[in-house]
Amino acid sequence: MEAIQENKLRLYGKLFVSFLKIGPTTFGGGYAILPVIDKEVTERRGWLGSKEMSEITALSGAAPGGIGVNVAALVGYRVAGIPGLLAAVAGISLPTILIMLVLCAAAAGFSHNRYVQAALHGIKPTVVALIVYAAVRMRKQALNHPLAWGVAAACLVLLLFFPIPPLLVLAIGIVIGIASKAASPFGDAQKNAPKNKRDQQSM
Repeated sequence: MEAIQENKLRLYGKLFVSFLKIGPTTFGGGYAILPVIDKEVTERRGWLGSKEMSEITALSGAAPGGIGVNVAALVGYRVAGIPGLLAAVAGISLPTILIMLVLCAAAAGFSHNRYVQAALHGIKPTVVALIVYAAVRMRKQALNHPLAWGVAAACLVLLLFFPIPPLLVLAIGIVIGIASKAASPFGDAQKNAPKNKRDQQSM
């Protein structure tokens, strides 16, 4: 019993340390952190598979709040329940809080410093690259069907050219996904019908 408890505590500690290391990479917004979390959770630690991680990312994007914290919470919960959730969220949040305190304290003196401005200009393109990288990794799991490509393209057009709230775009995706799932049993039944007929003839 003590060994099991010790293993659980060690797992909580690993979750906290892993997300503590990831926390400082949140520069540029939540989506920039996704590839870092993905690599840590699926490749380095092996806690979750790519499919599970893709589902967590999609759910985190639809939920309110910062996507980085949402992903950490869901990963922590999936790996180690409520204690894991708390450990992961604490780990990813602590560096951000400390960094923001330092930046706020230094903002008055360095906000117009040319080297600080140059550094910020250099960070922006790398953030774009991280977001694109996260999208490419998600594509392998999310865009595996012509319908999924069509939904993604339509939602992108809506976001780029129409004043539509992102929440409405998510709602559209949910409705299409439910409708597609509801219609799929009929398609499966039609596919299986010839097979069942051949089986009956062979009997």
